[in-house]
Amino acid sequence: MTARGEAAEAWALWDKLKRLFPAWNLFLEAFYTPGAWGYMGVDFLNGFRKNPSTVKAFALLDGIDDATFDALSALASLNARRHDQMVRAVVVFYLTVPLTIAAIMADLAGDSMLSFIRQHSTVAIQVAAGVTLGPISYLQGQWRSRQIVGVLDLIRIERGQAPFTALELREE
Repeated sequence: MTARGEAAEAWALWDKLKRLFPAWNLFLEAFYTPGAWGYMGVDFLNGFRKNPSTVKAFALLDGIDDATFDALSALASLNARRHDQMVRAVVVFYLTVPLTIAAIMADLAGDSMLSFIRQHSTVAIQVAAGVTLGPISYLQGQWRSRQIVGVLDLIRIERGQAPFTALELREE
């Protein structure tokens, strides 16, 4: 297969693989997947390996050649790095800007601000929810992106394909 063909196949596999790890149901899965119940003690891998999404990923990638698998792993690693960058930016923005504005407003007009919040409690709650849920949604995506990389590492290990972890994510 040509390099262009491997890249096209890797992108097609990526589209299928990422659908197995939706960010929206991360909190739901925290209560019923084998991996979620395995976050106690020493072994975080056996439950992770038994997760339905992991099992489906193994089935999806069964039999693909090493070059295509490496390309797919590179896509997953790049995606995880991009998520890390975005989460850092979002957390810094969401923590600094709203808190700075609130601190300035409280300093300049503390009583007026409290009065406004009391009178418009629905708006205040909506703003607080938005400021809270925004970063949480990015953290969910980051968790899933790292989960995909972890699954690909498990597959790489079971295939006996070295190196056993994505080179781009190795700790120095």
